Order: sequence, then structure tokens, then C-alpha cells
Amino acid sequence: MSIGFAFAVLLAILVTVVKWGLIIWGIVWLVRYLKRSQEEKQRFRLELGKLAEEVNLLRQELKGEKEQESSAE
Repeated sequence: MSIGFAFAVLLAILVTVVKWGLIIWGIVWLVRYLKRSQEEKQRFRLELGKLAEEVNLLRQELKGEKEQESSAE
């Protein structure tokens, strides 16, 4: 077995390991990204719900003030 042939085999193995490593790393990254994205969506929905509740309370408050002004006139 010549040194050149052994070097070519080792290089092919190295390329294969790097290729599979990149594929596995990409899958792990994608799963983490999707999980983080899902958590962000959930946080966004919670904040949006809080904001909607605040807007609803402000509308009720303004409506109450308008009714008081109307009854005072």
C-alpha cells in the first residue's frame, strides 16, 4: 500500500466526516431555531393579549367619562 493511496483514503474519510458533521450541525441548529421561534411567538401572543386588555380598559374608561359628561349636561 503506497503512501499516496493511504493519504487519499484518509482524505476521503475526513471529507465524509466533515460532510456528515455539517449535516448534523445544520439539523441541530434548525431544531433549536424552530424551538426558539415557537417560544418567541408565544411571548408575542402574551404581550399582545396584555396590550389588548389595556386598550379595552382604556376604551371602557373613556366610554365611562363620555357618559358622565353627557349626563352632566
